[in-house]
Amino acid sequence: MVNIADKLKTKRKEYGLSQSELAEGICEQSQISKIERGNYMPTATLLYKLAGRLNVTIDYFFDEQIESVSNLKEFMRLSTKLLEDRNYKDLEYLYNLEKEKQSFLSLDEESYLTWIHALILFYSYDEKDKAISLLEKTMSLVSEKHSVYLKILNTLANFYSLVGRDEDYERNYQRLIELYSEKDFDSQEFLFGYIRTRYNYAHHLLAKDKALEAIQIAMETIEVCKEYQTSYQLAPLLIIVGNGSKEFLDSDKVMEYYSEARDLSKIYGNKLMSLQIEKYINDLLK
Repeated sequence: MVNIADKLKTKRKEYGLSQSELAEGICEQSQISKIERGNYMPTATLLYKLAGRLNVTIDYFFDEQIESVSNLKEFMRLSTKLLEDRNYKDLEYLYNLEKEKQSFLSLDEESYLTWIHALILFYSYDEKDKAISLLEKTMSLVSEKHSVYLKILNTLANFYSLVGRDEDYERNYQRLIELYSEKDFDSQEFLFGYIRTRYNYAHHLLAKDKALEAIQIAMETIEVCKEYQTSYQLAPLLIIVGNGSKEFLDSDKVMEYYSEARDLSKIYGNKLMSLQIEKYINDLLK
């Protein structure tokens, strides 16, 4: 499989450049090393600068590699990472590149792109009603058996929650739980989707001042994480327990939840979450 790591390394060697020479004036040499090892997804801005030094267009990094793994597979991999980082700017850049290709796509693949488009509209442009309408229409066209349906249903539920459509949110959440109850959690995609759905519900409950219910959902989901030996969403779940239990537990116990969440965020390099937790801890100590 061709990917950004392979293409960057191949073109760099074609020009006889060391990693340091390629990085000079653009970024740190260590970033080039991480990209070539597949451990770092460069931003669109960084790729643009590297493309200029290597005398290629930025399309060089994407077109062939996406086509070589059939339709949207590589785009899906890249977009998953950008969504985890909430990097909607670079996500929009890649989305526009994909749309310009005008390649043949199945209904599910078209639906995946529509899902990405709705996320960009909602979070980058504040076009909430348009994003919701887009997902509602798309969901009516996609089979419940396909994983993109779960993504759309989950995102639509979140959108409903954020705009105050609580009844619609509850309906979608219950449907998600029904669908996930039929899935095999040995599949990481379904396991992570279920954990994310439960986390979102706990977060929703906490925002509605239903702290005890939020804590219960979060604690139950933490047990699921332990059962399947995954740390996915574990730190955010611990934060919910900490935030929700301030009125019920002493500060030392609340601190334990925050500290565990902080340690996890540091292990996985989530600086933004670490800073957020530090604020919670400082507020608790006041």
